[in-house]
Amino acid sequence: MLVLMSFLIILLTSDYSKGQIEMHAFNHKTVDCNERTVLQCNISSSEPLNIVKVYWKKLEEKDFECDPASSNDPPGFECKYTGEAMTLTISNPTPANMGTYFCCIKTDSGHDKKQIYVSIGQCTGEFSNQMAGHKQVECSFNGVYPEAKINWYHYDMNLTSNSTTTSLENTDGTFNITSVLNIQDNHKRYNCSLWSLKYGRHSDQEFEVGDQAEFSPVSRISTQHFLSWTLVSLRACLSS
Repeated sequence: MLVLMSFLIILLTSDYSKGQIEMHAFNHKTVDCNERTVLQCNISSSEPLNIVKVYWKKLEEKDFECDPASSNDPPGFECKYTGEAMTLTISNPTPANMGTYFCCIKTDSGHDKKQIYVSIGQCTGEFSNQMAGHKQVECSFNGVYPEAKINWYHYDMNLTSNSTTTSLENTDGTFNITSVLNIQDNHKRYNCSLWSLKYGRHSDQEFEVGDQAEFSPVSRISTQHFLSWTLVSLRACLSS
């Protein structure tokens, strides 16, 4: 009986190791907003592989699948397989693309997967200002990330209590943030300052309000910061 059990263990071990797949990938990548990026998984095996399927999945998005053998890539994505590596290209990364991606491979003898968590750095967005009404000045930051608030200053004087700010999230995960300041004095120079709710000052826009309600930009100061996220579970590949 002992001899038989030993034989079975050796046999099972040999079958399992035959053509064993090995995949390697960096498990976290921070990318710049709207800058093309490529995720890559390297593949190796002790023997030639009989590939059944290679594909990419995204955690918590059941409909997301990128298959190099298919011409129907998800919008904004492109995947390729070379035999030694599989890649997933994100054309214009936005906060909506953050999450855990899995490179998955199936062969006639087994399967394997690796995860890569993608996080997005800051999205600087676009600034604009205008007169919103009588003795009201408005500034907006559109397409920014992470979410932020707007503070108002006249030199060192904080005027934020005289303003109203709204924040709207876009479908791509960025935010449009607008603030209207009620002008109570005859100041002409104002600083519209965007502050990240988590990381502090993000961008300053200083401008002057002329006698005819015209704007004269004075200066712009921006600082960059990045957001990291925690890795999550490995169940995405198992659903295919």
